[in-house]
Amino acid sequence: MLMRERPVVVAVCGSPGAGKTTVARATARRLGVAFLTRDEIKLGLGLSSAAVAKDGGVRFDPDFHVAGGPLSLRAETVMVNAARLLASSGVSFVVESSVLSRELLDALLACDARVLAVHVVAREPVIDERLRARTAEGGAVDRQLLSQFRRGEMKRSIFEPPDGVDAVVGCDTSDGDAPDVEPIEAAVVALIR
Repeated sequence: MLMRERPVVVAVCGSPGAGKTTVARATARRLGVAFLTRDEIKLGLGLSSAAVAKDGGVRFDPDFHVAGGPLSLRAETVMVNAARLLASSGVSFVVESSVLSRELLDALLACDARVLAVHVVAREPVIDERLRARTAEGGAVDRQLLSQFRRGEMKRSIFEPPDGVDAVVGCDTSDGDAPDVEPIEAAVVALIR
C-alpha cells in the first residue's frame, strides 16, 4: 500500500500511559510496515552496561531509566539516525516516542518523507491507573513517571506534535479496547494520493 518513492512515516507521540506503544504497534501491523520505538533502543543501550543478577535476571546500572536519565539523548540520536536511514532508503514505517522532537521531524522532512503525526491521549484517571498498574509490576521508572504525572509535570500539551507535519490525527485510548487505527490508515491513504 505504501509507495517507496516518498515514504510515509507515522510518528506516534503522547504521554507515558496514554497507550502510544499499543497504537503504534497496531498501526505498524495494520499497514504492514516496520516499527521503531525509542524505549526499545534505550533498553538496548542500557543492556550494554547491565549485569546478570544472582537470580539469572538482568540488573541495570542504577542510573538507567527508560524515561529520562543519561541514555535518553543517546537513544534519541540513535532513533533519529535509524529513522533518517529508513526514510532516505524510501522505507515507510511507524516511529513511537513520547515527543516528536524537532530533530526527528527535520530529519524526516529532509528525506522528503510525508509525516503523519498521531497524538495519543487518554483521560487523566486512565493514565493514572495505567501508570499505577505498571508501577505495581515493579517498575521503578513507572513510579517516577506516576509521581511526575501526579505533580502535573506531564501536561498533554508537552506531547503535542510540532508544526510542520503533513497531517495530525488524534487517538483517544481511554476506553481501553483495542485501538481504532482505521482513522490513521485513512489519513495515510490520503497522504499518498
